[in-house]
Amino acid sequence: MRRYAVYGGSFDPIHAGHVSMIRRAVELGYYVIIVPAFRHAFGKQSAPFAHRVHMCRLAFDALLPARVCDVERRLATDDDQPVYTYDVLRHLRDRLRQPISLLVGPDIAAEWHRWHRHTDIDREFGRLSLPATHAVRSSDIRRQLRQGVPPASLGGMLPEAVAAYIAGQGLYR
Repeated sequence: MRRYAVYGGSFDPIHAGHVSMIRRAVELGYYVIIVPAFRHAFGKQSAPFAHRVHMCRLAFDALLPARVCDVERRLATDDDQPVYTYDVLRHLRDRLRQPISLLVGPDIAAEWHRWHRHTDIDREFGRLSLPATHAVRSSDIRRQLRQGVPPASLGGMLPEAVAAYIAGQGLYR
């Protein structure tokens, strides 16, 4: 039976820390489903969803077994409510008909109590918690890009294809 781990986030932009987390889950035998957030549950503003999905696909084209899933767009309602992780996990479990876990990094531990139905997620799905190996934050990348740092110079922080896409689209200026 295939083991699935769902890794959700803003991915604004996807960076080396995210890539490292997913690679480690794959090395542990998980098939990772990457789920960019359509609307952030805590109201954070992000780059357009289509750009974030595309950057995730660029980062993971060569990384199998993993795939990017835009399920949050399909689950979103017209009332500007966020799509909650619990609902994504239930939808994917029902669609796959397999058990799934939520892949999380250490940054989630401090805010886990704020998550919608976090105790239900723990009980029904469980969490695969992996330590950070790259101290990279999307907010630091966005700040540097707004300050005029060329995306290509952030090579240790961003996958090369993602940096080229950001430059080509003029994101985070």
